[in-house]
Amino acid sequence: MSESANTTPIAPKWYDDPSHSLYLHHSDQPTMILVAQSLNQENYHIWSHAILMALTTKNKDGFIDGTITRPPASSEAETKQWTRCNILVKGWILNTISPKIAESFMYNDTAYELWE
Repeated sequence: MSESANTTPIAPKWYDDPSHSLYLHHSDQPTMILVAQSLNQENYHIWSHAILMALTTKNKDGFIDGTITRPPASSEAETKQWTRCNILVKGWILNTISPKIAESFMYNDTAYELWE
């Protein structure tokens, strides 16, 4: 069967593109532990480097450096996806902080605020 000359290929949606910062893989869960070492009072530099590497491999480092910001409210689907990703990144970070330290950061609204 031949394709019609008038058919246009459908562009993939941004949320289906693994290179897009708002893409979520089915295995991305907020309870995932991205780095083995928990942040404590003595290992910030090693821990922060490990977290940054892990988030970079998942294309989510922009959530902590401020380059991926909340989309305008007019873009409802993108705002909802950003919120899911933001909560996911917050969960990944909080899961690698010792419970005593995590208590102080639990209620930050964004991953960027949590990181800063």
